[in-house]
Amino acid sequence: MTRTRPAGWRNVAWASLVAAIGLVSCGSDGGGADRLPDVEVVGLESGDVMNVAAIEGPAVINLWATWCAPCRAEMPAFQQVHADLGDAVRFIGINEGDDSAAATEFVADVGAEYDQYLDADGALTDALRIAGLPATIVVDGSGTVVELYLGELDEGGLRALLDEQLGI
Repeated sequence: MTRTRPAGWRNVAWASLVAAIGLVSCGSDGGGADRLPDVEVVGLESGDVMNVAAIEGPAVINLWATWCAPCRAEMPAFQQVHADLGDAVRFIGINEGDDSAAATEFVADVGAEYDQYLDADGALTDALRIAGLPATIVVDGSGTVVELYLGELDEGGLRALLDEQLGI
């Protein structure tokens, strides 16, 4: 019996391989070589430009969008953990692809009080090869990306991630 593969299977296979390589390259391999990309974002309130590569850890960077239901669901948990940890970990939210008015309204609606930035053209998700939101990046005290978590995190999951990756 001869098996036939569906049309386009090679494209799907290559796309899957490229995506897997991209995700592995964003996570830590223990070698300390994984850094945040050289991408500029703009403060939602201040309008100040920040280079993501200059973020010093320990830090939690949450990538989100206004159209993303899981982003809306997880943001109160991020706010609660941020409030509980105080200055032990810097929390940063980065909106991907929305305009500043929509992003500012969203942040007010969910009650997030930690630093929020705008990446209007999605350069950060492009640089990190992230295809979906939300995404959470954990950066250790030396500035190394130690985790890239894709998907929604509840409060318990976020606390466990920070304990595992940062000992906090």
